[in-house]
Parts: sequence; structure tokens; C-alpha cells
Amino acid sequence: MGRTGIIVGTHNHLPLGRSEASAEQLYQEALKPLLAVLYRYPAFPMTLHYSGILMEWLEEAHPEFLALLGEMVGRGQVEVLGGGYYDPILPLLPMNDKLGQLEKMTTWLRVRFETRPRGCWIAEKVWEPALASVLRASGIDYTFIDDGQFALAGATEGFLWEPAIMEDQGKIISLLPIADRLSRLAATSSPAEVIERLRHLPSTSGKPDAPGGGGHPLAVIMDDGATAAATLLRDGWLEEFVRCAAENADWLEPVTAGQFLKDHPPTHRLYVPASASASIMSWSLAPGRREAYARLLGRTGVADEQFVVGGHFRNFLERYPEAWLLYAKMMNTHVLVSQVRGDKYKKKAAQNELWKGQCHYAYWHGEAGGIYENELRKATYRSLIEAEKITRATEIFAPSIIGVDFDMDGSIEYLYQGSELNAYIHTEGGALFELDFLPASWNYLDTMVDRDLPAETGADPKPGAAAAYPRKAFIDHFCTSDCSITDFEAGRHCEAGDFARGLYDLVELNRALPELLMRRDGCVLVAGAPLPVRIEKRFVFRPRSIDVYYRVTNLAETDLGTTFGVEINLSLAARGPEHGRLFQIEENRKMEFGSDAAEIDGVGALLLRDVRNEVSVTLSSAKSFRSWSVPVRTSSRAGQSEFQSHCFVPLWGLELGSRETWENHMSVGFEKTQAP
Repeated sequence: MGRTGIIVGTHNHLPLGRSEASAEQLYQEALKPLLAVLYRYPAFPMTLHYSGILMEWLEEAHPEFLALLGEMVGRGQVEVLGGGYYDPILPLLPMNDKLGQLEKMTTWLRVRFETRPRGCWIAEKVWEPALASVLRASGIDYTFIDDGQFALAGATEGFLWEPAIMEDQGKIISLLPIADRLSRLAATSSPAEVIERLRHLPSTSGKPDAPGGGGHPLAVIMDDGATAAATLLRDGWLEEFVRCAAENADWLEPVTAGQFLKDHPPTHRLYVPASASASIMSWSLAPGRREAYARLLGRTGVADEQFVVGGHFRNFLERYPEAWLLYAKMMNTHVLVSQVRGDKYKKKAAQNELWKGQCHYAYWHGEAGGIYENELRKATYRSLIEAEKITRATEIFAPSIIGVDFDMDGSIEYLYQGSELNAYIHTEGGALFELDFLPASWNYLDTMVDRDLPAETGADPKPGAAAAYPRKAFIDHFCTSDCSITDFEAGRHCEAGDFARGLYDLVELNRALPELLMRRDGCVLVAGAPLPVRIEKRFVFRPRSIDVYYRVTNLAETDLGTTFGVEINLSLAARGPEHGRLFQIEENRKMEFGSDAAEIDGVGALLLRDVRNEVSVTLSSAKSFRSWSVPVRTSSRAGQSEFQSHCFVPLWGLELGSRETWENHMSVGFEKTQAP
């Protein structure tokens, strides 16, 4: 049997929207120390990947790091991997965005380090078979996935330690299996113990059904660079491993991926199904199914992994409506960017913002994912809105309303696209589900609710909990007489109507004004009896405001006494006076109130100052109201709570006789202004 190959490396990332302090912490605790150790051992090769976002930050904050890395690349010690420049989940992207992101990364590395990468890193190892031909078309020869994904394809123990050929549409690339068990061993054991494990790796050499070229086992350790301080760098672990490897050079060969494949090209094929890292396949499941999946994995061995499949990355888009809306925004922005003609500079700028908005962290939830992290979602939406703004030619753009299946649910949504506002309306609830103030590049309806809390914290599910509906704007509630702000905040708001998630019909669409009228005939429970009620709401779109004219009609033969509320959520970067301040407006006076839950009486208008974006948002009503003001938080991870949005619910008591109608005019207005 030939010498055993060992590839040691890290993949390093910086999510779009992560703070400067977080980036600097990653650099000081992991990136810099790892490269410093490696520099002291020039004979020890390593395979490294840095995302485009991280490289741009390093170029600005620590150019000396890239200079040192370039020196190590030049002497052949370090192999740098390509990939999608802005860390996308490649299978989710339209084809030209896949190819564009891969080529952008290749070009950056070629210019900066004078080398063209032949291998690449795919984010979260989210693999789909069609990637083989896509990667090959981009000049990529090989990539890495988990050995568990090899097992899903039917690879037996010996073949879990060898690269394989993957084919799609006549194009082939090599897949290298990351040894998950070896990585876990390295994290808890000494270098000597890892070396001893490597000594006994199985091989396909000499087996009757072994393909040619066997006899050169390969072990791959590719850790997330953020964990390097706790794994490869702990107590001098990497230095000791380098010394141990040198002492066993007669049978162990540290190599880069490119060198190993050049010396030992794979000859056996493997068709790996759509899959991802074990973490992704677990976290993409609903909490209860995730627990069952973990129990099942605990009862099986490696030989049985091919029969145990969890979820997949696309499950996140189904589990989290907020992720689906973000994905829909990305796809819609892709269409807008693709339609740019005649101005290659504008198209390139818009395309780059679109690609930034494809950074995957805001689209999922897990140990490293960040859909619950407000700053990551905000940064993603900001890039997508910036891309859309670039696509608009000011001299020919005219505000309009279009009907399109924006969120790909089989029904039509109505999109108002103005010079300063985007306002998207869904037939479900007749509600606004996206509200972009373009001067600030901010989606004020980028909201999030807890969708994992009960199973992950052991709490009992709440009746009528907030997760039952997305936190958007102009959501219509009828509340029972005993409903309080405490009930509402806790998710026990005792809904008496069927309007919050009921379907509204489009009655009239006037593109010229522009405005649209929506209607729903539903019912409201009064003393246990359902009474028929009609809600009509006319949306009138203006340059910096949205007016909504309400008509609530009692269709019953009896009187209707109830409380009617209109929920409007507004999402800021974070909670606190440095990010947002809340005011009640009475006549010409402004009275500030805090961001804690509060019930306010006699309100004519509310003012929210978005300090960070220097924007004032005014909620006004022709009829005065009492209002619930409630901060919306999520706490899906133990011990963590994150502000997501602020919820306002103007409330009116209705006493309507048979066939009687209540009317009101509400408005949401935006103004770019200096915060006090």
C-alpha cells in the first residue's frame, strides 16, 4: 500500500453584515495565529479558503495578512480554494449568478496571488448533482463534501478515505471526502492519537471489487476557521501535529488537495445525491423531527448512514416564511438586474450588490446560520435594495403597480414600485409584507418571529402564538373583550375574527393613480356566535407615504360590538434609543415613550425615529385610537434574546348596527431627517 495522504486546512468566512468588532475578533483569535504557526513550518502544506467578503475586509483592515498569505502561496506551501465570492448556497442561484460568483472569486485570486484555483469550497457543503457540470464549466476540478455524504451515495468504509469522480451532463469533477470522525478526534485528542488513527486507515487496495488506483488512502481535516482557536491551535496542537507527521514521513504524507489529485487521480465514480453537512441536514428539520433524527443517528453506525437522511438546505425556505420572502426578493432582484441593457457599468454594479445579497447566512438557522440575527438580514436586504435602485434609470422610471407571483406560491401579489417607496401587498390578510424606503435602502417589514422556541427551550406552545402569522403591516384583528396587551405580547391575543390570515379579493386596481381596493367577507365571533363582517381597504400610494382607507361593515341582522385593531410592525436595526425613539403626537406636541410594552390612550399619531438611518416614520389616523406598543423579540437559542421589530396596534371600539359601516383613514409616512 502507498503512503497515506493527509490534507489539513480551514475554510474561513465573514457573514455580510457582521460588525467590525466581530471581524477583528475572528482575525485576532483565529486567522492571524493559524497563519503565524503555518509560516514557521514552510515544509508543511495546507489548504485554505477565504470568502470574498472576508478577503475584502482583510485587504482593508489587515493587508499585511494577505501579503504573508501571498508569500506562502508563492512558495507552494498554501493552496487557496475558490468558490462563490459572496458565500452563496450555489444550488439556490440562477445559473449566470452561479458562474459569475465563481468567476469573480477566481479572478480575485488570480490577480492577488497570481494563481488560478483548481479547487473550490461550497458553502455548508450543500451539494446537488448538477453542481458537477457547473463547477467544471467554471474551471474547477475538485471540491470537498463530508464523508457522510459519500456514505449516502453508498460508499463503504474503504471508499470513505478516497476521492471519487462525480459526473453530470458528461462533465466530471473530483470529490474529496472530509473525514468528520477524524476532525472530531482531532478536537478532543492529542496529535499522537490522530497519527495512530491515520496509520490504520482502510484501503480499497487488493479488494476484488476495488477500482484501479487504490492503495493511497486520503484523510481530510477541513475545519471552520472560526473554531481553529479551540481545535487546531489549542495548546500548540498544530505544531505538535506537524512534528509528529514529520517523524512518520515514511508512510504519512501531508499534501495539498491539488497535489494529491495530480499524483493519485481518482478512477471510481460516485453519484452523491442532494445533501449537505450533517449539521445542515439536522437543523433544516422541524424541532421534533430533529430530535427523532438525532436519536436514530445515535443508534446507527457508519455503515448504515446511507439509509439515514435528514433534511436539506431548501427545507429552511419552507420552515421559515421570512427566509422564503428573502429568497423571493433575491430572485426578483435577479430578474431586474438581468433586464439592464446598454450600460455595462450599471449592470456590473447592480450585479455585485445582488451577489452580496446572496450571502447565505441570513437564509437559514443553525449553529452558524443567522436568520434570527437582525443585522445579517438587514445587510442582505440592503444589498438587494441597492441592486434594485441601480437598475432604475431615473429618466425613464415611472411608479407603477404590477401583479406578479412574487413569492412563488401560485397566487398573485401586488407590488407598488415607487421612486422612493416599494410596498408589496399579499392577498393573505390583505397585508403589506415588504415596505422599502429607498433613500435608506431599508425594508421596514424585515421582521422575524420565533419558530423554534417551544421545542428547543422546553416551553409549552402558546395558543395563538405570534409564530402563527408573520409580523407585517395592516394586519386586521378583532379582539375579544377580555384581551389585554399582556395577552397580545404573550401570543394569547384571543383572535375573534378570521381576517388576519384570511384571503382578501382584489376588487379594483388603478395603475394610473396608483391605488388598489381589497375586500374580504369574513366573520367575527361575538358571544360565541359568528357574525358576518366585511372589510374593505383601499391602498393609495404616494411618493413618501401609503394611505389606507378602511370600511368595516356589519353584514349581520344583529348589532355588532367588538374591538378592531390594525397591526403595523416596523423593524429597526436594534432596540434602544441609539437606534430608535418612539413618540406620541398630540396636536403640536410630541411626548416620548420607551420601547417597553405600553398601552397608550388618546392617540392621533405615532412617530418612530430611526436614528441609525436618519428616517422618521409617522403612523397617523383620522380617528383617534388607543394603541398597544410592543417590542417583538426572538429567543430561539438558549439564553439569547434578540430584538426583531416594534409592533403597534391601533385599536378602536366598534358598535355597529345591522348593515352599518365604520370608516377610517390611516397613513404611514416617511421622511429623511436628521435625528435629534
